[in-house]
Amino acid sequence: MKIVHFCAGFEQSNGMANTARQFVAEELARGDESEVTNDLSRISSGVDKVMIHGAWLPVLWKAAKRAKEARARLVIRPAGSYDPVRLAFHGWKKRLVSVWEHRMLRRADVLLATCEAERKWIHDYEPKATVEITDLKRFFRVEADGRSPSVGTRQGDALHVLYLGRRHPLKGVEYLERAVAELKKEPPLSTPILDLRIVSDHFGDELERDWEWCDVLCLPTLSENFGLVVAEALERGKKVIVTDGAPAWGEGLFDCSACSDCSIEKGFGGRLMYLRGYREGTDDERVALLKEAMGKLKGGLEGSR
Repeated sequence: MKIVHFCAGFEQSNGMANTARQFVAEELARGDESEVTNDLSRISSGVDKVMIHGAWLPVLWKAAKRAKEARARLVIRPAGSYDPVRLAFHGWKKRLVSVWEHRMLRRADVLLATCEAERKWIHDYEPKATVEITDLKRFFRVEADGRSPSVGTRQGDALHVLYLGRRHPLKGVEYLERAVAELKKEPPLSTPILDLRIVSDHFGDELERDWEWCDVLCLPTLSENFGLVVAEALERGKKVIVTDGAPAWGEGLFDCSACSDCSIEKGFGGRLMYLRGYREGTDDERVALLKEAMGKLKGGLEGSR
């Protein structure tokens, strides 16, 4: 089978492009002919399947049109683009061009969601869409019971908290920064203290040094269908704080029958802390949840010394 994955951009920080490369590697391993591109000319007769990664860009609408002209199976992975929180961000622009977006979705053979929450987002936006779920966790060496490679946790006087990603209003970085600042002003748990590092543009060896420095990866997001950095952190044996703004990390991982009121739940052998109520909470409630999670990690690290 000949498969073309189409992305608008190829930046190292582009999660959609990085995930497309993982699909390509999987397809090549099973014997398909597969590539990732942003060149529309690669979508031509003889291509069996086209997968478009992303939404809301004219070049993606053109790619969808070329796929149908080539009689290829059209698959779209919107990567959280129809989350109501994200739809509301610059919503007037999206409403202005929504006629082309809906047309692309209706022409697709199938849309890929990463969790049940995203399936609902897609159906709410375009009820006629056919949606299937693909579990991106399969691309990483992590399992729900915590069996994943562990590189150990650096012990020291501070709990090193890493935020890895761009600054964006929907990423929630300001809540994390405020939570850390407030914790530092409160009566301390003696040692360790907190140390926060915000990283948006490190790659290669520089990024690996950030991972080595890190004790816990925090993704304080309001809208994230998956969150590749969470999988990357778990694969490295790091602790993780993630919010219900990234629902793929909460679905199917927790048995809440005995603790339906829990705001912080743990998975992956206790290494992942999932914050419920964060996405719909007030600013103060979001900060409080982050403070509670980091406070628990501080106490746990202190107790291990």
